[in-house]
Amino acid sequence: MFVADTGGTWTELTAGGHPVVRLRAPDLQEARRRRRRLPADVPVVLDLTVSVADDPRTALAAISDRDADTGVHYAGTVDGLAGLVADLYVAGVADGVTLIPVGADDELGSRARAALSRIRDRLRITAA
Repeated sequence: MFVADTGGTWTELTAGGHPVVRLRAPDLQEARRRRRRLPADVPVVLDLTVSVADDPRTALAAISDRDADTGVHYAGTVDGLAGLVADLYVAGVADGVTLIPVGADDELGSRARAALSRIRDRLRITAA
């Protein structure tokens, strides 16, 4: 899992050993199609524009103010984010995600770490 800042710099929250392909797609179906075109041994990380808050309404309000964007979006809670990322992995859409905040979210790093812990629990993955 990566978190992108407003300058486009990535911060990796996991310890991957291989270079990754960063994928941006207009929707999950297209992301899956693009993933299938790549070699199976290439880790793929999907860009995911996010608004994460303590309650879904707050997250949705923050992402609704964003200009139209053609990438995949998520607005909701940490638990919902963990479920989505785990589902993306299980469905073969991506091996991970780059979380791109909709605004200056100072808490995204801590929320991403909390989601990562829940993802590991869901997938029964040892700490990486």
